[in-house]
Amino acid sequence: MTVGVAIALYNGAKFIREQLDSIRLQTLKPDRVVMCDDGSTDETLEIVAKYIKEYGLEDSWKLIKNEQNLGYARNFYKAMSLCDTDLIFLCDQDDLWKQEKLKKMTQVMEQRSDILVLASKFGMIDQNGEELHGLLEKKTDETGEIKEINHHDLLRAFYWPGMVMAVRRDFFDNIFEKINSHTVAHDRVLAHFAAENNGFFEYDYKSSYHRRHNNNTANEEHRIFKLLNLKRKLRDMKDHNDMLQGLLDIGLPFSKESIDLISKSLELCKMREEAVRNKDMKLLNKTYRNNGLMRKISYICDVWLICFGK
Repeated sequence: MTVGVAIALYNGAKFIREQLDSIRLQTLKPDRVVMCDDGSTDETLEIVAKYIKEYGLEDSWKLIKNEQNLGYARNFYKAMSLCDTDLIFLCDQDDLWKQEKLKKMTQVMEQRSDILVLASKFGMIDQNGEELHGLLEKKTDETGEIKEINHHDLLRAFYWPGMVMAVRRDFFDNIFEKINSHTVAHDRVLAHFAAENNGFFEYDYKSSYHRRHNNNTANEEHRIFKLLNLKRKLRDMKDHNDMLQGLLDIGLPFSKESIDLISKSLELCKMREEAVRNKDMKLLNKTYRNNGLMRKISYICDVWLICFGK
């Protein structure tokens, strides 16, 4: 089974070399690495080109400069489309991979033909590469357990960013033409469509570290106060609702049951946004009452915002 890595680049000069090191030093070497730059104005292109030449990677690592800005999602789709491999691993420009990531996740995909998209778990690091332990971090015991994730799980809370995904090439090819012109977050699209086909799975293995810029261990522990900023939270809610609407607008061949579930989630999320914006506790309680799609922790945060948010 051949393995490719798709990287979307945009002004990533500060951390890109560390990420490239973590890919080059994998115990299972990738057959193809495709990097598409979306109009960087810093030194990203120069750093990557120099890196490829420095390590003699010209045969398998490719750097493409987009003629026009495609945006985050479409840039990833382009890089994925150029990976002529059986598996495509998505990669951000500023995170770090464990050295056995490709090997471990590829082995799972080889053993389980029913998995269309496999997502691992991840840790967090600060701008200096120091590990963070935030209050909202999803814990993992790294048991190696493989668990199917469905639409309901994805709508309740999304823990699987593109940086931890391995995507089967034939699955991607089947939906590429439908999704390529849309700007909805690529990881949400891939996750939901795989789930629609009973093919989205979580691997209890911490494969990567997501970098939080301009943080350190001390203030990461208090990140919850950033989440309890009213203006920021309302903006995040609107972005989330736009994403759900976009997911419906793409027109992927979802079942009526799945469309109804996503539509119901969108309805509730709009009610939630309205309740918080207008500081309406009655509407908030109605939003969260017995629907199974909203989390208790979100309710607690929303009550705080209504009572004290500015």
